[in-house]
Amino acid sequence: MIERIGKVVCVVDSFSAADAVYFRRLWTVFEVFIALTKNIPIDLALMSDAEQRLFVTAFGQLKESLIVDVMNATATEKEDEDKIKLMIQRASNGSQGVNDAVKQLFLKLFNKLL
Repeated sequence: MIERIGKVVCVVDSFSAADAVYFRRLWTVFEVFIALTKNIPIDLALMSDAEQRLFVTAFGQLKESLIVDVMNATATEKEDEDKIKLMIQRASNGSQGVNDAVKQLFLKLFNKLL
């Protein structure tokens, strides 16, 4: 499906791990990882309050507050969650590889906005 669309736009509500719904939802993190592995362009759109907070946050602080933990992310349907997590565990770099790849991408995307 992502290949047909040809682009992913991530609408992020917050870059802080404590507040970000985006990074706690399994489907959104997994979709970004799939787009990364298939070299599909990914853009970032921040909700207005998140964008305002981003501009007053130092990059080092941003790096520390951005936490991606795909194995603790959830899906509405437990069956979907289990299937996605199994696919992630079977991937060559497993969940840590997904976490690292998605975090690095978002640090680049956030940095472009600064």
